[in-house]
Amino acid sequence: MHRKPVWGHWGEIKRSLQRISIAAFAIFALPAAIATAQSYKPHIEHPIVQYKVSAQLDPTAKVIRGHYELTWWNHTNDTIPDLYFHLYLNAFKNLDSTWLREATAGRGLEAIRDWLKSNKDPWGWVEVNKIQMADGTDLTPLIAYVHPDDDNAGDQTVIRIVLPKPLGPQQSIHFSVDFTSKLPRALARTGYTGDYFLAAQWFPKIGVYEGPGDRGRTSGSWNCHQFHRTTEFYADYGVYDVDITAPSTYIVGATGYERLERTNPDGTTTRNYYQADVHDFAWTASPRFLKVTRNFEWGKQVRGDEVVKLSRILNLPADQVGLRDVKVTLLLEPDHRNLEERYFRATFNALKYFGLWYGQYPYDTLTVIDPPRNSNSSGMEYPTLIVAGSYFWTGERDPNPEFVTVHEFGHQFWYGLVGNNEMEEAWLDEGITTYSTAKVLQTAYGDPYSYQYIWGIPVPSYAWFNVPVPSFPFAGVESIPMGLYFSCVESPLRSEGRARALNNMRNDALDRKAWQYLDPGSYGANTYSRTGLALRTLEAYLGSDVMARVMRTYHQKWRYGHPATKDFIDVINAVSGKDTSWFFPQIFEKSDLVDYSITEITNQPDLGKVGIYDDAGKKPFYSAEDAEQAFEKSAAKQYRSTVLVRRLGGIEIPVDVLVRFENGESAREQWDGKSRWRRFTYLKPAKVASAEVDPEQRLVIDANYTNNSRTAEEDTRGAMMWYVRWICWIENLFFAAGFFA
Repeated sequence: MHRKPVWGHWGEIKRSLQRISIAAFAIFALPAAIATAQSYKPHIEHPIVQYKVSAQLDPTAKVIRGHYELTWWNHTNDTIPDLYFHLYLNAFKNLDSTWLREATAGRGLEAIRDWLKSNKDPWGWVEVNKIQMADGTDLTPLIAYVHPDDDNAGDQTVIRIVLPKPLGPQQSIHFSVDFTSKLPRALARTGYTGDYFLAAQWFPKIGVYEGPGDRGRTSGSWNCHQFHRTTEFYADYGVYDVDITAPSTYIVGATGYERLERTNPDGTTTRNYYQADVHDFAWTASPRFLKVTRNFEWGKQVRGDEVVKLSRILNLPADQVGLRDVKVTLLLEPDHRNLEERYFRATFNALKYFGLWYGQYPYDTLTVIDPPRNSNSSGMEYPTLIVAGSYFWTGERDPNPEFVTVHEFGHQFWYGLVGNNEMEEAWLDEGITTYSTAKVLQTAYGDPYSYQYIWGIPVPSYAWFNVPVPSFPFAGVESIPMGLYFSCVESPLRSEGRARALNNMRNDALDRKAWQYLDPGSYGANTYSRTGLALRTLEAYLGSDVMARVMRTYHQKWRYGHPATKDFIDVINAVSGKDTSWFFPQIFEKSDLVDYSITEITNQPDLGKVGIYDDAGKKPFYSAEDAEQAFEKSAAKQYRSTVLVRRLGGIEIPVDVLVRFENGESAREQWDGKSRWRRFTYLKPAKVASAEVDPEQRLVIDANYTNNSRTAEEDTRGAMMWYVRWICWIENLFFAAGFFA
């Protein structure tokens, strides 16, 4: 790259120094202010829900006995005649629940049988013992189980209570609830394993009333779905003030920050946790946890030039890009002491990059749980509390626990702070988090490397296949990417799970409610992988800086809100200044693949006149033999060349086609991709040497990279490279096997 003399950049250097001085102020001044006032200041002036909860854990009976006072505000102009509550734990009450019916369908029964056999009493349930209004009116007899999503009268995960008097617009109702929750043997990321408890979705939780205009609604009603196998959660933001009583030998972690701790005469300890501006509350307890606390000091984790760079990209003042200090608590399994540094590094990277890109993490605390193996609770998110996890044997070069830690922290932003409806539009949290996770991991760690080392011997791990073939130049050939092995073997951090997406993408369109997908595989492939790939493709189309502004704007606009798909698309169009209406129907409403291919290259000599022509009343004949001889002798040969590009998939996306000629020239063509094929023709003094569709690989969602490029002449060097690498790996595998034999 040609560089100007440094004195030619003096004006730019002065501006950079000014920005750095602003960043330095942000780095040193802001953390100092935060350090003197760590109490959280609520952002929502009028919360819809306010819970005051008291809960006591009986670790022997696996039961939580609880009581809460709830103030619920009707934020709409509707008159509301009833209340709806989720009783999530009843999903594990019996095999007639909708959750377990869906889980045991098809091949799922075997997994549930294992769960049933794992313990004499694996079942879980929640019972409303009493619910009464502030004036003493007992609502308990008015409880009715309802099933708004299906015809399963046996499902008891939603209740409805018709109020004695309807609740008027902008009015609040206050009532108290006594409840008993029996935690199940851990399943679906809640419950217990031995003396480890994860209390998630553990109390009767009021649903969401959506008024006209909320998430595009034209009329108001309760949004309170049953608990399905492939759904998560949706709730309003509010305040949680929770007392948790557990045996004093237990280490407890919970949503929010601990305000007090009181030792009781009966050998228990009561801890109070408080958090505003969240839409859920979860907690964990175990006597085995190793509790390690560190402070994320953003002034030490973020460099001044990083603040300057982001402020320039986002068009924001440096002080608006700055972060805040956070107290991070790691609850670690004793046999995972070796992962302590990795957990903290991953958590700090997540706090740093999610904060810089989308806006600072606003809460004072974050708790990271390292759950026991086989606890069925790994990989889950709750406000200010995440459940991470690792394998039985986590190698030094394995991408976990980093991946799951960063991903679950990402949900603090996408679902936690931007509270979409996970039951109806799961892609808005899972897909955006998948996209964001990949970017954080790439930025912080680079491409994955997954060789484990045993006594100094490298042994491939599960990611043995996840090594991409490097793009040419290889042995002097021009840059013609050969793609990834068989197009289904990929770097998980780089392409957000291409294999899973490609294997399931044709099963469902993306715009479905979470429980309406064919099976969990289709749900996961579409809401996670497909969306991550689609957003990477959109980023390539808009440009990385524009996409950064899109994501920042969307997050800031909808923080503490409930956006829908249309809201996300509206932000994209507004920030980018482009109409992306062609993109989203293709990706979201179709169950098909993106697949473009170079299928043919031809090079024919231009022989000039061959045949009979009209010439001044005569019909002279020109023979092919004479034309061929003349062509061979000519010093100015011309070739008629064609490149055939085909759209093999059903999704139509504009693409570029790069055509290279033997004399070093190239031509870049644009194709709207709407027809099934397009043929480009050339008359040039050089043959076409190669052609490539989507040369920059902007279409990360393309189903098959290996057919994107083609050479005019057969070249076996790529096959030889594959052969050598596979032989090397196979020898490595046999060597490792022989070592342990």
